[in-house]
Amino acid sequence: MLVNGASKKFGILLTFSIFFFLLGYYIITFFILSFLAFLIQFFRDPQRKTPNSKGIIVAAADGRILSGKIDRIEVIDSSHPLLDKITEDNEAILVSTFMSPFDVHVNRAPITGKIIHASYYPGKFKIAKGKILKENEKNLMVIEGKYSRVGIIQIAGFIARRIIQYVNVGEEVKIGARIGMIRFGSRVDLIIPKDCEILVNIGSKSKAGETIIARFPHTEEERSIGDDRKKI
Repeated sequence: MLVNGASKKFGILLTFSIFFFLLGYYIITFFILSFLAFLIQFFRDPQRKTPNSKGIIVAAADGRILSGKIDRIEVIDSSHPLLDKITEDNEAILVSTFMSPFDVHVNRAPITGKIIHASYYPGKFKIAKGKILKENEKNLMVIEGKYSRVGIIQIAGFIARRIIQYVNVGEEVKIGARIGMIRFGSRVDLIIPKDCEILVNIGSKSKAGETIIARFPHTEEERSIGDDRKKI
């Protein structure tokens, strides 16, 4: 499965390659087909099976191939430039995923809820390693769910030159639903409440919409109440 709109563009490239092949330009044909193969693997959009457990937060981005992985998990405070757009709390947890150019670059909703805020911030295109949040181009989406708010920050990188947002403020999204993409590799930061139980480690590989990143603390309380009712 490919990203919407990609099939038509790939069809045009394939037509050109056939045209050059028939004219005997085999080297040009080879380069066009090689480029087409790269684009197809980049713009792939596979189906995902999202867990149906209550109170979970799933990965918003893939970090699986080569250097792609979760490479930062830390507590952030009010010095973070976007924290006040996400929550009224003074602290939160940041889980950052670096996406290699060979990862799937479609981003997915980490929780079910309503898009209550979205804002785009122009900036530079430095390599998406380290603390480049203040300088690079980025896009923030905030989802308000049953348990709390979660922020998703799409950050452009050296190769990535276009951030795309699929959803708008006021829309309801389901956990695991497609919410955007970053073309040609970059980074996605997930900002979640400080009292969440983190279920991944630095170096973990993530799959958007499937890997469980954390769990809200209220979930355990609901389970306890449910168990007590069953006993009664």
